[in-house]
Amino acid sequence: MADVARKAGVSVASVSNYLNKRPYMSDAMRTRIETAIADLGYQINSSARNLRSGRTRLLKLVIPDLRQVYFADLAEDILTEARTHGYGVIVESTSNHRENELASIASMGTHPADGLILSPLMMNRDDIPLLNGTYPLVMLGERLFGVDAPHVLIRNREGAYMATTHLIEDGCRRIAVIGAVPPANESNSDGDGPTSDVTAPTPPDATTHSTNSPDSSTPSGNPSAPIPSTSPCTDPPTQSSSGDLRTRGHCAALADHGMSCDPRLLIETDGWNSIDGFEAVGRMLDDGLDFDAVFALNDTLAWGALRCLRERGVDVPGAVRVVGFDNIDESRYMAPSLTTVDPGRTDIARLAVESIIAQIRDGRRAPAKRIEAPCQLVCRESSPQGVTP
Repeated sequence: MADVARKAGVSVASVSNYLNKRPYMSDAMRTRIETAIADLGYQINSSARNLRSGRTRLLKLVIPDLRQVYFADLAEDILTEARTHGYGVIVESTSNHRENELASIASMGTHPADGLILSPLMMNRDDIPLLNGTYPLVMLGERLFGVDAPHVLIRNREGAYMATTHLIEDGCRRIAVIGAVPPANESNSDGDGPTSDVTAPTPPDATTHSTNSPDSSTPSGNPSAPIPSTSPCTDPPTQSSSGDLRTRGHCAALADHGMSCDPRLLIETDGWNSIDGFEAVGRMLDDGLDFDAVFALNDTLAWGALRCLRERGVDVPGAVRVVGFDNIDESRYMAPSLTTVDPGRTDIARLAVESIIAQIRDGRRAPAKRIEAPCQLVCRESSPQGVTP
C-alpha cells in the first residue's frame, strides 16, 4: 500500500480510503490511485483485511443431500446470490444424517464462516437449544420451527392446494398423491407446522402461470414423517415435514370442493427419488387402483411416475394427469413436459442471503421471523390448464 501511495503521490490513508470505497475523494486523486495500482499490479490482501475486520466473507450452507436435484439447484442459487454481495459459500451436505447436522452446527465455533444457512432434515425439537447463540443464522425448510432466528419457508400447503385445485377444476376426481404423509394425529396444531385440519390454507397471493408449451416455464427434500406436536393450536409448531404439509394442502383442496380424501390414494414411498415414483405407480396399476391423476410431492417422483405410465401404455394427460412440485429445470424437458408447482427457489436463495448478510452487517443475530417465498403453478403438457380429458 505504501508503494501505491508513493507512486500516486498521496498518503497511505488516501489509498486505504480508496480501497475501502469511502466517499469524499476527488476524481483526480481517485484516478491517480487507480493508475498506480494498475502500474504496480497491486493485489489486495483479503486475508489480512479479514483478520483486521474479524470477518471471512464466507457463508456456510448446510443442506441434507446434494444428490437431491432440488438441493443441488438451491445451493447453486445461494452461491450465485452470495457472489453478488461479495461473499463465498462453504457448502456442506449432511447426507441425511443427524450426527452430521449437529457437527455442522458445532463447527460454527471453530471453522471460518460469518453466518450459517441451515436446512435440517433429521434434527428434532430437542436439538433446538443447540442453535442458541449470537452468530448470524437463517433456517430453511420445514423440519424445525421455533428457532430464535429468521426462517425462510416454502408455501408448501398453498402450493399443494393450488395443484390439487387445478386438477379438480380440470375434471379429475381420483387424485393419487405419491410421497404422501397420511395424517397421524388429529390434534396437531395448524399453521406451517404439524396440522391435521382440512380447512384451506390462506389463499395464495402468488400468481398462476399457465402455458401448454414445453418451453415455458424444488423438499423438496425427503418426505420424513413429522413427529406430532402436542402444543395447542395457538402455540407455534416446532417440527414438521414438507411431505406432511403438502399432503394436508391436498386434503384441504379436496374438502373445499366437497370431496373426501380416500386414504387408498395417499401413497407412501420410501424416498422421494425417481425410482420411488416409478415403483409407486407400478404398484397402483398392479393393484387395480382407480385414479385419473397423480400429484407427486416433488418433481423427481413425478419423473418416475411419467416413465412408468409411459411404459404401461397409459396416456398422459388423456387418461391420467401428472403434476409435480419443485419446478426443477429438467421438468420442462420431460416427455410430456411436467406441470409443477414452482416454490420460488431463487426467491428463497435471495431472501436467505439477504437476511444473513443483514445480520452480519448489524453484528448480531436477528430475532425469529417467518419469511415466505411466493409460489406459482406452471402448467405444461402433463396437465394443461383448462383442457378437460
